[in-house]
Amino acid sequence: METTKMVSIVIPVYNNEKYVTKCIESVCGQTYRNLQIILVDDGSKDSSGKICDQFAENDSRIVVIHQENGGVSNARNSGIAVATGEYLTFVDGDDYIGADYIKDLVECAEKRGADMIICGMKKVSVDNQVIEEVIPGQYIRFEHEEWCFRICTVACHFYQKEMWDRYSVKFWEGERGEDIPIALFFAGICENIITMQQAEYYYVQHEASATHNFKGLKSINLPYQALEEAIQKVRTVGLKNDIEFHVLFVLRVLSTFVQLAKGASKEELVKLADYIKYILDEYYPSYYKNKKNKIFSKLDIPIFQKIAVRFFVWIYRCGLMSIFLRIAC
Repeated sequence: METTKMVSIVIPVYNNEKYVTKCIESVCGQTYRNLQIILVDDGSKDSSGKICDQFAENDSRIVVIHQENGGVSNARNSGIAVATGEYLTFVDGDDYIGADYIKDLVECAEKRGADMIICGMKKVSVDNQVIEEVIPGQYIRFEHEEWCFRICTVACHFYQKEMWDRYSVKFWEGERGEDIPIALFFAGICENIITMQQAEYYYVQHEASATHNFKGLKSINLPYQALEEAIQKVRTVGLKNDIEFHVLFVLRVLSTFVQLAKGASKEELVKLADYIKYILDEYYPSYYKNKKNKIFSKLDIPIFQKIAVRFFVWIYRCGLMSIFLRIAC
């Protein structure tokens, strides 16, 4: 399928000198050529910024932004601000993509008129060995919307850029888990979501990666404000998809917050318990009636995740959340 639509690819880069060359080469080498490649050097202290500049000298499609370190959310926002493509996607500076990754996404979006596409990923070691492959199942509106929260990183997502502009979507800065509120918002307001059984996004697992250094509430701020803002924004725009899947998404996020609380201070545990109560009481007072929250449902969700959400709902409804957090965390 021939199309001239430009795709903007935002790549935040921070101290990625060991990996960023492979990342940029994989993007520049795409078989789909109409790209705007936005490299945001987020105050790197190594040679990452120089590597970005070297690539820009040889490829006119590359835009390099050098800025003081502001975190990945800030870097992505800087990239979005200069993105001019009809489509928008993200690649992290230590990951890479297959040669047909963008071509396949554009063809799917054009053929099916997608507002958003969710594809799979391969988690790989630094020597390119596949550790795990995640392939999404079929998205069926009002029946099978679960892959919106099973893959909720902005990587592996492909968007109509116009939707980011129309709703002034930005990443909330200063909190971790910044992808989750974005995923919740678009899962709620996109009327044509497509899952694609492709896994040509390569998510590199290494000792310096965010996944390996993630220590939950002991070291970071979870996206409390960003999540509430996303909930409010969905309400303002109007939920276009299934309300029970939307609530299940929120319950899954809150139950994950509880799982990440191990080792947190007493003050943080109190803050988390209060936050859970506020969100459920304020926005989802009928959360416990959600028919999608069943252990033996036919939804494409791992059984341990179903049990985790079910248990979360049970301890909260029984008024045991604060006690559970003090004992278990």
